[in-house]
Amino acid sequence: FGPAIAAELRAGRTVAVTDIAEDPRTRPPETQQAYAGIATRALLDVPLVKDGRILGMLFIHQDTPRAWSPAEVTLVEECCERLWAAAERARAEAALRESRRQLIMALDAAHMGSFEWDLATDRLSVTGGAADIFGLDPRSRLDTVRDALALLHPEDRARHREACEAASRGGGDYRSEYRIIRPRDGRVAWIEERGSLRRDPVTGALRMTGTHADVTERKQAEERQALLAREVDHRAKNALAVVQTMLRLTRADDIGSFVRAVEGRIAALARAQTLLAQQRWHGADLGTLLRGELAPFLAGQRAELDGPVVVLPAGTAQPLAMAVHELATNAAKHGALSVPGGMVAVRWRLEGTAPGRLLLHWAEAGGPPVPGPPARRGFGSRVLEGTVRSQLGGRVTLDWARAGLACEVMVPLDGTRGSLAEE
Repeated sequence: FGPAIAAELRAGRTVAVTDIAEDPRTRPPETQQAYAGIATRALLDVPLVKDGRILGMLFIHQDTPRAWSPAEVTLVEECCERLWAAAERARAEAALRESRRQLIMALDAAHMGSFEWDLATDRLSVTGGAADIFGLDPRSRLDTVRDALALLHPEDRARHREACEAASRGGGDYRSEYRIIRPRDGRVAWIEERGSLRRDPVTGALRMTGTHADVTERKQAEERQALLAREVDHRAKNALAVVQTMLRLTRADDIGSFVRAVEGRIAALARAQTLLAQQRWHGADLGTLLRGELAPFLAGQRAELDGPVVVLPAGTAQPLAMAVHELATNAAKHGALSVPGGMVAVRWRLEGTAPGRLLLHWAEAGGPPVPGPPARRGFGSRVLEGTVRSQLGGRVTLDWARAGLACEVMVPLDGTRGSLAEE
């Protein structure tokens, strides 16, 4: 263009030349030669200057002289700005498409979906991830909020609609959790929805935009945690009640004997609790429970255990452990486990259809001769009666034979109470 015209273009001024051969800005021989090489006699150059920099130029050349009218100059200047605006818009749209693509990829990776709700038309637009989140058939569509609300659990619809309407009136954000009934498989799932009301800067329309996420696993974990907390609270209160009863009913001739008796009973309770905790409170193996309760009392004596594998319900294991502990305590004080050659045989079997009844037989041998039933009932007898009959709805029979105590315990394993005690 030559140094003179280049200077004007850098200054942001439109340059119109009627005849290259006559205009002083293009008169230098080297400039004339350059324009002749591209067959140009007239030109109209419009620079595009943004923030003090030339970003581009729209130029029109003609191979014959031409007097550019003001209208032509204005037209080319407007075209230059419009072309720039169109290019900027195309770049912005391309960036928006790329951003949306990346957003959808991120949402899919996070197992989330996004939505846009036009409040004026009630039209709903969702990403492809929503189909999996809501369990939709591929042919199903969510075109309106009414379509989406139809998937919600009936008990959650009103609450969720109130949250959305409050946000639309107040122009704020909202967060809502609700259940849906998935059309694909009928499964109930929990959805977390977060939304925000915004006004479209171009159209001015009010739109609610936000995300969906399947939080079923989190809600189930929260429910399990709450259930576990209630269960722990319940069992802790039960354990404290048992300990209080032990303290109230335990009798001993001296402080040392009292402490040993209470410690032994609390240890039996703790062993049962530990065994249940190891199985996540789903139940306890009877053989393991019996070995754990008998082990502290064996000092060379024998304990024979014989019976099938039986998983005790959680509500049965602890009372039965306390009953066995009292039998073992009595044997260690007065019966077979009080002498080196004594032995205890524990046999059990199941009766009836599953889950049936547990029949457990305790027999002592090799101990001191048994003079007969005790003159008064001690704490151990009351524990047997209270746990087997009252707590477990079972039956207990004691035979104070001279050769050794024999005890038969029968308890139901289906959780019913009183059915055997009444027989």
